[in-house]
Amino acid sequence: MSIMELLAVVFPHLAAVRIERVHRVGATVRVKAATTEPKGECPACGCESVRVHSRYERCLADLPVAGQEVLLQVRVRRFFCDNAACEKRTFAEQVPGLTSRHGRRAAGLMSMLRMVALALGGRPGARHTARLACAVGRSTLLRLLRSLPDPQVATPRVLGVDEFAWRKGHTYGTVLVDVEGGHVVDLLPDRSADSFAAWLEAHPGVEAICRDRAGCYAEGAQRGAPLAVQVTDRWHLLHNLSGAVQRAVSRHRARLREPAKPEIVDPPAALEPAREESPSAARIRARHAEILQALAQGMNITQISRELRLDRKTVRRYATAAIADGLISEERAPHRTILDVYLPYLQQRWEQGCRSTDQLLTELRERGYLGSARTLRRLTAKLRSTTVKPATPPAPKIREVTGWIVQPPSKVAAEDLAKLEQITARCPELASVTELTRQFAEMLVHRRGEEDLEGWAAEIRADLDHVTVTCGGVNVARHERCWATHQTLTDPQHLAAARTFRSQRLSTVPAALTEVEQRRLSDYDDLFGLNNTDEQVAL
Repeated sequence: MSIMELLAVVFPHLAAVRIERVHRVGATVRVKAATTEPKGECPACGCESVRVHSRYERCLADLPVAGQEVLLQVRVRRFFCDNAACEKRTFAEQVPGLTSRHGRRAAGLMSMLRMVALALGGRPGARHTARLACAVGRSTLLRLLRSLPDPQVATPRVLGVDEFAWRKGHTYGTVLVDVEGGHVVDLLPDRSADSFAAWLEAHPGVEAICRDRAGCYAEGAQRGAPLAVQVTDRWHLLHNLSGAVQRAVSRHRARLREPAKPEIVDPPAALEPAREESPSAARIRARHAEILQALAQGMNITQISRELRLDRKTVRRYATAAIADGLISEERAPHRTILDVYLPYLQQRWEQGCRSTDQLLTELRERGYLGSARTLRRLTAKLRSTTVKPATPPAPKIREVTGWIVQPPSKVAAEDLAKLEQITARCPELASVTELTRQFAEMLVHRRGEEDLEGWAAEIRADLDHVTVTCGGVNVARHERCWATHQTLTDPQHLAAARTFRSQRLSTVPAALTEVEQRRLSDYDDLFGLNNTDEQVAL
């Protein structure tokens, strides 16, 4: 294979030019080439010209080769335009498939950069082009992306409509999606019924509109495509279902916490009257320890007596005592309290769970207790410090329980499923909500609504006082009826019905102005055969 054949294989897009030299400068491969066409075509009038005005060199970035950047140095010509009516006097020649007016990149490289921008976007695309040896900035990629013409999309049969935020909380737009094709069809600058209706009128052929419960889209669909079927998409159905489940869980939040375990109370000895050590006993213990320490240091009885200013007999008595308890036994015993008589009853009430000091004081007064509330309060404070409260885990959050119910069981952790089973065992209402929610989610995911919806649908019975909801024979809810006031209707059918009722009420002719035909009672008797005659009176 010759060099020219190799260049034709490596650079097939350079077939329209003459390659003069290929050399390497650093990490860049430079290719020098020149045009070969004898004449050029004016871009303004289309006339061909052979008169050359001048020549110059254009530098174009090209597709990389073997991981190396490629730079094309193409020598092109500038021609005179011989058409006197043309506004151009000179023009530069262009190589088809290679150059473009004012372009600094070859057509092949531009095509590759557009594909990178479409696939990755700005910053990720810029990092990827650096690895491909054709590095460009993110702004360049985004500019190439914006320069692409909008694709021609046919009017979808099933149209999805939803909102998006230009600036969250301030301005919103509308996105239109082909539900069957799974791609965006168009973007509307605002979120209004007028713009949506205008788009539907300009694009006839929509058979079904998949939307949320926004009133503007319902009105726009009714005006722009009155024959199209309006349905709610599955995401909004599941979102609304999740909100309903969260409200149901919130009503039973008290059942989410595990029942409290019985408290562990110390034995009845804890209710014995307090026997605090007297100050004199504390002094005796301290003196006994001091005398024993002095004896251990080698001091005799006399020295200790002089040092502590105590009688020698007292020092000898402390020195001969092995422990201080023998010295304290001669002290006066502590006095008994007025609560000693009521300790058994207090022990019984405390084990029964009564922790209110005021309640215990009231009961003791009925049994003849004459002491103060402060004495009883000191005893109950000691009991509270000795009563061990078992550590109970915190109740799960409402949103966590809602997620356990709405999500498929396969996507919920085993520990969370066990907690949900405990909650449903304590609350039958939440057990019914869990079962019905999962059945409805199965119908949505697997699209079995036509077969299973009729058997799943809830039956609502309401009277003036109560509302009862049953589903599949299961009593789901029963609550008092709440009458709404100052509510706004957004559904178009409801609005039309309200207008009809309002017009009928306003156009009703008062009874006093209406002429009513009066008939005799005998005519009705004859009509119903009460007179045993064959005559019939025609009304």
